[in-house]
Amino acid sequence: MVIKYLADCPQTIPVLAAWMFDYWGDKYGMHSVQDPIDALSQRLYRNRIPLALVAMSGSRPVATASLKIQELATHKHFYHWLGSVFVAPEFRRRGIGSALVSRCEARAAEFGVTNLFLLTPDREGFYRKLNWTPVDRPIYHGMHVVVMKKRLAAPAFRSMLYYSNAERDYRIADFPRF
Repeated sequence: MVIKYLADCPQTIPVLAAWMFDYWGDKYGMHSVQDPIDALSQRLYRNRIPLALVAMSGSRPVATASLKIQELATHKHFYHWLGSVFVAPEFRRRGIGSALVSRCEARAAEFGVTNLFLLTPDREGFYRKLNWTPVDRPIYHGMHVVVMKKRLAAPAFRSMLYYSNAERDYRIADFPRF
């Protein structure tokens, strides 16, 4: 499995959007699959937020996660968010979701983000295992959700992007700070 920026595999957007619409469409008032297509199309960056990551198994997307800005209108004082974390059902319980969350946390820290937030209606236990802390329990789209926070430490290493001609994809390599 390789984790790529969505910017490097935009052809996966229709698959990711279908997952999002099928899983969250009713819960979050999406009108059609075009809503998540539009949202993902705003995350085609590598060096700034918003961005999305995609876990790939060969040429097949198997999971995604995003770094977003001001996800929850009622919590505008919480600026940077982790969201849209989704692992295809047949790939769950293999550590892929945890790896994506960890990569998003590391990337956010590299951007200087010190507090990262998320909201979840049903995965509080998963995020608690990853050291996220509940900070609020509002009603969102008529559902009880949990807003969680993680304090990020400054990275000990800075990530450099390099191109692998052999595999024709981008990878992240860590280099010590000077």
